[in-house]
Amino acid sequence: MVDEQERLIVVRPASEVSLKARRTRDRFMRTLRSAVLDALQRNGVRCRVNRRTNRLLVWVTDGPQEVAEETIGRIFGVGSYSPVRAVTAANAEVIAEEGHRVFSAQIGGRSFAVRAKRFGEHPFSSMDVARKLGAALSPYGPVDLTNPQVEIRVEVMNDKAYLFEDKLPGIGGLPLGTEAKALSLLSGGFDSAVASHEVMRRGVALDFVLFNLAGGAYERLVTQAAKLISDRWAYGTRPSLYVIDFTDVVLNLRSSTREDYWQVLLKRLMYRGAAQLGESLGAQALVTGESIGQVSSQTLANLRAIEEASPMPVLRPLVAMDKREIMERAKDVGTDVISARVQEYCAITTGRPVVAASLQVCNDEEAKLDPQVLGKAVEEAKRVKLQALTQADLMLPYLFTDEVPEGATLVDCQAPHHFEAWRVEDAPHFDPLRLLNEPKLLDKSGKYVLYCGQGTQSAQVAEVLQQLGYEAYSFRGGTKALRRYLEESRQLVEAGS
Repeated sequence: MVDEQERLIVVRPASEVSLKARRTRDRFMRTLRSAVLDALQRNGVRCRVNRRTNRLLVWVTDGPQEVAEETIGRIFGVGSYSPVRAVTAANAEVIAEEGHRVFSAQIGGRSFAVRAKRFGEHPFSSMDVARKLGAALSPYGPVDLTNPQVEIRVEVMNDKAYLFEDKLPGIGGLPLGTEAKALSLLSGGFDSAVASHEVMRRGVALDFVLFNLAGGAYERLVTQAAKLISDRWAYGTRPSLYVIDFTDVVLNLRSSTREDYWQVLLKRLMYRGAAQLGESLGAQALVTGESIGQVSSQTLANLRAIEEASPMPVLRPLVAMDKREIMERAKDVGTDVISARVQEYCAITTGRPVVAASLQVCNDEEAKLDPQVLGKAVEEAKRVKLQALTQADLMLPYLFTDEVPEGATLVDCQAPHHFEAWRVEDAPHFDPLRLLNEPKLLDKSGKYVLYCGQGTQSAQVAEVLQQLGYEAYSFRGGTKALRRYLEESRQLVEAGS
């Protein structure tokens, strides 16, 4: 029986991990174990992780079970996982007895099937286990091996048997870090974010580089996208974002070369700069979100001319996808909301750009540029350590307040279950996303202090409201700090009376 204080989850690697040669498989499993430990720790779950045969056993010792399960489903290299209902000795009779205790009521007249699998040497077969447990449960429902309403699974691993029902899908792929490192050119838009995710799914650890053409606000949005990818997907690794100010590079380009080649030359310079940075970071390839024909610089001829500028291989995982497909994938990655707010600043000409660039012309035009301008920009790249970055770091200081000004209305932006647990009387409650889409729900003549659990979602809403002309702030520190502030204010009032 599973201890209620230590809940067990069986994690299976993706099928392609299982098919590797033993030495490679062992290395992949070690990497996957490290990723699971890192992922759960980052999400506030304490656990123990042990390997048994071709499985990982994750004992959740502290933290929400649902958080642990959802997180495991987002770890690259996980094929499937199952919350365990019971653990018994590797004995067919004991398995049948415990399975009867755990699952009999659950069957409740519905059809069922027992699926058994063994690892190791035992005096019984997998079929023996399935027959004995099936016989024990047969009084409670009919057996249907083809299309059962309830599937009961048993995995026998050496001296233990694990009983469960659900076999939940993981994201698959290869454990992150089992391949060499690459550098992803990140614009914050749909394409580059999804491309980064797809390459990470193949086990490639990433750092990111932004060629900034639009100043601080743009940089902050792209940093938010990089931070989300890092926090949600980069388990077992510590990605950084490198910001390269490309202002002088663009000025040099516009003043020295022919306008119809500006777009292609700009991309070539980004490739050169990324390759220079990547070499210093130990990267083996560049990653881009380019797709054939999506914009003028992405014709086959132009892609060839652009790629020629990079001494590194260029990975384009989205090359045959259309925009609709990419935007749908962005929802799965989680970057869709941020990317929808990002205007990609790559268009530097209003004229008609070349759609079939000549390599000779590219080289001739690029020879007119001062190479020191690009070199200096790369040398001065700013590094942002994404894991160390807090959400508050991504907000402007004026968004936050440590008090509720006179005449201000408190606005509750908590999740519903947090709102039910604690609220400020008379404070209107709005879903943050709704307020972002419908800011007119608030009277523009008012003054508002928004709050949520950590103070981050409320800050996002307050920022948008400020941009629209509202006087709106987020209470710094979230509900915990607000409760303390309100209690102290109440005590001061009582003391004064």
